[in-house]
Amino acid sequence: MNEDIRIYKTKIAIERALIELLQQHDFKDITIKKICDQALIGRSTFYSHYLDKYDLLEKVVKQYASDFKVEIEQRFDSMEDGKVANAIELVTDNMIKNKREISTLLTVHEISADLRKEFEQILFRTCLDYLKQQNSSTSIALEYLAELYAANSMTSIQWVLKNGKDTNIILLLDQMQEYIFNQLKSDLYTS
Repeated sequence: MNEDIRIYKTKIAIERALIELLQQHDFKDITIKKICDQALIGRSTFYSHYLDKYDLLEKVVKQYASDFKVEIEQRFDSMEDGKVANAIELVTDNMIKNKREISTLLTVHEISADLRKEFEQILFRTCLDYLKQQNSSTSIALEYLAELYAANSMTSIQWVLKNGKDTNIILLLDQMQEYIFNQLKSDLYTS
């Protein structure tokens, strides 16, 4: 870590304060004063790190999205025989570690900071790239298959964050994803 430990701890305190406040208030009702009071810092300290509350939210969302993207890409790279649910299961295991933060951020929908949209876009793009590499001759649009994958994955992620990990849900997801990816290998829908 190149950052001074005091700066790092201050940023962590500010980010935690934002998450705690988001659990109690809508983002529009959160003020810099509330963030500073919650983080036990002064306004000048806040402004030495962030432009405003939107900048703070955007940076927090971008960090979680960046971590998620790395995780998803690694899982797709190591995926075997279309077992996409294995990738999502491992990702959700890691997300459970940050359950409170991610669950909270998934409820905030600001134009420049929407974690749900970021996750959906990452899932869609990564899946679409994977599908394109498979050199399939399916007549079903790859974009459609990637949308199905992203929607199923987001539903599963939110379920796991809300209800905990469920082996039956993971198995169902695996079967659904397997069906989607088997369309690439099947001549069933080719013209």
